[in-house]
Amino acid sequence: MIADRIIGHRGAAALAPENTLAGIRKASACGLKWVELDLSLLGDRTPVLSHDHEFDRCTNYSGSLSRSTLTDLLQIDAGSWFSQEWHNEKLPLLSDALLLCQTLNLGLNLELKPRDGESELTAAAAFQMISVYWHDPDKLIISSFDHEALSAYRALDAQANIGLLYDYLPERWHLQAASIQACSIHCDCNAMTQADIQDVKASGYDLYCYTCNDPEQADRLFALGVDGIFTDNPFIMTSFNQPNDLHDNQQSPVQPLP
Repeated sequence: MIADRIIGHRGAAALAPENTLAGIRKASACGLKWVELDLSLLGDRTPVLSHDHEFDRCTNYSGSLSRSTLTDLLQIDAGSWFSQEWHNEKLPLLSDALLLCQTLNLGLNLELKPRDGESELTAAAAFQMISVYWHDPDKLIISSFDHEALSAYRALDAQANIGLLYDYLPERWHLQAASIQACSIHCDCNAMTQADIQDVKASGYDLYCYTCNDPEQADRLFALGVDGIFTDNPFIMTSFNQPNDLHDNQQSPVQPLP
């Protein structure tokens, strides 16, 4: 297994503003060993942490990332929307996030979020930053729903750990995974059937499910063979980071998924 059993979603999205350095620190403080973060590009191709292509939901700013540049970051508050505790928290550069994760000894699942027509551009920006700022390829997974972006990244890095993201596992997922030499499959925790889980694991891939904030659901997923879950609230999930045998001995029987 490449990543850990519990991965902080967008840092620790229920406990600190998502995709911020504060969120990364919060995930580490909760005892996590891995986080998931989202990469988007500004209009000047600066790679930053952002799930959305608009500023409105998670900052005091409005409008599209595509219309902004590096100089605009100085006036963007990415923390106050969540809590005044994080007033004036900045929208991070990818380079700063990479450095902080390594300082805190965190593994990283970096999800590429390209705009339409920018798959190759986003992959190239990610590769450039990772080549400079990331030093342990074994603690990094590059994932995306945009499989063109993943193919572009694979062309740049033959050794990268690449994860295919799906809402629902499609019939042709085996061919897609083989074509980019994926190491892991990432799926919606509410969409995976027991047969899906068995299929992925029998095919030799790591399987990570998003976004699970219910310990009982996590129990069921782990019992059926899921390797790890993404969660917004690592505080209530950290017990699952025990070795499998120790944790499983403490759990009551679980019901299988449909």
